[in-house]
Amino acid sequence: MLKKLTGLALAGAIVLSVPAAAFAETLQSDTAATKSSSFHPNKQLLQDKAQSLGIATEGKTNAQLKTEIKAAVSAQQVERLNSVAVKLGISTDGKTVDQLKAEIKVAALAKLQAKAAKQGVSTEGKTSKELRTELRAAALTELKEKATKAGISSDGQTAKQIRTALAQAHKAKKAESVNKRAAKLGISIEGKTTEQVLAEVENALKAKWAKRAEKK
Repeated sequence: MLKKLTGLALAGAIVLSVPAAAFAETLQSDTAATKSSSFHPNKQLLQDKAQSLGIATEGKTNAQLKTEIKAAVSAQQVERLNSVAVKLGISTDGKTVDQLKAEIKVAALAKLQAKAAKQGVSTEGKTSKELRTELRAAALTELKEKATKAGISSDGQTAKQIRTALAQAHKAKKAESVNKRAAKLGISIEGKTTEQVLAEVENALKAKWAKRAEKK
């Protein structure tokens, strides 16, 4: 569930962000300082940003680079919005960026509310941020309960740490089970991975069943 919440958080972040405008602010240079100097740090900043966006910089002025960078950042924003919209089942045809943001915000909130209802979390009067916080807390509680059942201490651990511990416990339990089956079939486990032992166990069982079938 935490992965799904991360996806919804990304949708919210995209809706609330205006990367083109934000980057435009960082591009405003201190002309008083740069006019009196032969070194233009903003030129390098612009070139680095342009190159990261796949924009050729050779022979271009700062103004040209700014224009192309703003256009590229804006295009990226639209692409991200369209991608999120499609995932949420929202049509993008003929819609402006503002319209998509508004629809994504509504759809993301609706999904969060549905998830919250399933988890028994009250949604009344709560924002997306508040719901995500409560859902993360509910998911963490659920993970801790699973850890307790598996005999794993979860005190002071993050959700990621608990998931890792649960995965390791599951892997160890699987290995123990496979090794027991291998021992019964006389299969050596020394120097072998669980997957290798399991493959040998399955092959041995198939051979055993085939022999039984022949006798019948």
